[in-house]
Amino acid sequence: MTATPELRDHLDGGLVPIPCDTCGQPVRAGRRSEMQTSVQWSGPSCERLTTLAGDRPPALVPTCPALRDSLDRAIREGRLEVS
Repeated sequence: MTATPELRDHLDGGLVPIPCDTCGQPVRAGRRSEMQTSVQWSGPSCERLTTLAGDRPPALVPTCPALRDSLDRAIREGRLEVS
């Protein structure tokens, strides 16, 4: 099933590219509130996240600590704001 333009706009709206400061893996991130940040991986997960996942799929790991730090920095610097 292909997403309609309206659905694609809804899913992508407000997402900005943010690279991990540690490994450089790019993600797209957006904030809908002060307490919620959405992340879409642009490619395969980073090595650290894969290691944290162990035998589980990386998608089941809540977050990569290095990426979380990168997102927090982007928020502090105003590169990632509530939209």
